[in-house]
Amino acid sequence: MFPLPLQVPGGPELMIIFLILALVFGLIGRWVYRDAKARGSDWAWQWGVGIALLFLAGLVPGLLGILIYVTVRGERVESTP
Repeated sequence: MFPLPLQVPGGPELMIIFLILALVFGLIGRWVYRDAKARGSDWAWQWGVGIALLFLAGLVPGLLGILIYVTVRGERVESTP
C-alpha cells in the first residue's frame, strides 16, 4: 500500500479567510489614513500603515491602536475654498 498524501487542513478556505481579513484591515488602515489627513496630520500614512499592521498582529493590538489614535487625534481642519 502507498502512504496517503499529507493533508493540510483548511488549505483554500484558510487562504480565503486570510485574504478577506487582510482586505478589511487594509480598509481600516485606509480610513485612519484619510481621517488623519483630513485632520492635517503630518503622520497620516504612518498612522494608517501602523493600524493595519497592528490588526494583522491581532485583534486586541489593532483595537488598542484605534483607541490610541482616536484619543490623540486632533481637531478636523476645515479647508477654505
